[in-house]
Amino acid sequence: MLGAVAGIAVIAVASCSSPDPKPNATASSPSVSTSSPSASTTPTPSAALPSPTQQPAGPATTTSPERKRVHVVTTFAGWNATSGAVEVGGYAAIVEPVGVCALRLTLGTKVVTQNHPATADATTVACGGFAVRRSELAAGEWQAVLAYSSSTSAGESAAVMVRVP
Repeated sequence: MLGAVAGIAVIAVASCSSPDPKPNATASSPSVSTSSPSASTTPTPSAALPSPTQQPAGPATTTSPERKRVHVVTTFAGWNATSGAVEVGGYAAIVEPVGVCALRLTLGTKVVTQNHPATADATTVACGGFAVRRSELAAGEWQAVLAYSSSTSAGESAAVMVRVP
């Protein structure tokens, strides 16, 4: 009896530890959405479906014909009284080894910009560390926009309002 239980345990462990020869698309591509498999067995022509690397055509999905549009998110933006600066940070929803993050602050016709190298992490590109000193800014409600660009992709965040005293 003990031999039969050990044999079952070996079979169960062996089946759990064998490598899957098919890569998991959702684990390697965070931007790919998952859905339930279709019950249909009718083959779909491959030309009708875009591949995971293709982007749908149209102005809403690209910043230029050469670069892919990426989603940029501002995670923090505000006045820091201790440092005496507007501090802004966020990320771009892409993983690339090289890119540049830019912060654009606008108040009326006055525009202040800063650029920083982007830092790739496991699932995004970090765009943090922006600090614009009070001496570069006038008092008022500034509009902050965070942007990311590389040779292959680009995008910018929605505007966030930051009050400078």
